Amino acid sequence: MNKLPTVIYSTEIKPKWLDYNNHMNVAYYVLVFDLAFEKLLLSLGLGEEGAKTTGISTMALESHITYNQEVSLGQDVEIRMQLVDYDHKRMHLYLEMYVNGGGGYLASTLEQISMCVDLDERRSASFPDEVMAKIQTLSQQQSHLERPGNIGRKIGIRK
Repeated sequence: MNKLPTVIYSTEIKPKWLDYNNHMNVAYYVLVFDLAFEKLLLSLGLGEEGAKTTGISTMALESHITYNQEVSLGQDVEIRMQLVDYDHKRMHLYLEMYVNGGGGYLASTLEQISMCVDLDERRSASFPDEVMAKIQTLSQQQSHLERPGNIGRKIGIRK
């Protein structure tokens, strides 16, 4: 059984994502994670088209990102995602960015809590039943995965 979370997105690092240090700018790490999150949403029956037709979407409540190692032009990265926890209107997700796949190095992580929202009311809402069923299935599929060791981190200077 695979001990790594599922790959939900992969891409090659583009020139416009680089900064003057000649590595990927911090903002583009978030972009890549967001593109991966959109793939997850589509698999759950949410995403842009679902938001337009149903008025139901998700919004990030809190994110924590780590920058473990540099990512450079032309490198291939893959994003792996683990559903850490969920309830009727929130998902706690953990995403990892690997350069050159799971056999490469861990470049970055993103921990995020997202909430289901009714776009007309601009308030939290319960996930639709069909979405909740897919979230529960995903949770069952990932039940063999260990809880990531670095979730719930707080920021500070180590002494």
